[in-house]
Amino acid sequence: MADIRSVHALMRAHDRHEAQLDTLRDLLTERLAAARAELAQAPAALRRTHPARRRIGELEAALDRMERGLYGICRGCGAFIEMSVLLHAPQDQECAECRRASERRAGPRRAAV
Repeated sequence: MADIRSVHALMRAHDRHEAQLDTLRDLLTERLAAARAELAQAPAALRRTHPARRRIGELEAALDRMERGLYGICRGCGAFIEMSVLLHAPQDQECAECRRASERRAGPRRAAV
């Protein structure tokens, strides 16, 4: 009986994980559409350097990582990135601890960005 309960617990955890991924996929897709619309409204001469262009690349890369099963894994330490971080900035590739370490190494200029 314990085996059945553990299988059910795993299935529930899997379902929760899938629901979280769906939420994050929707969030990434919405933000990507908004960034593309923002870039489309920018004057043609400014589109190559517009901040929305960088955001588009980051959001597309996040969706690609999701497709490859690598989404939500910190590029610094390999740990899972906290859901609260991903809900705030779904394109992030670092956990909170690695981001703080990166900002300390970069100094005050990068931390303010």
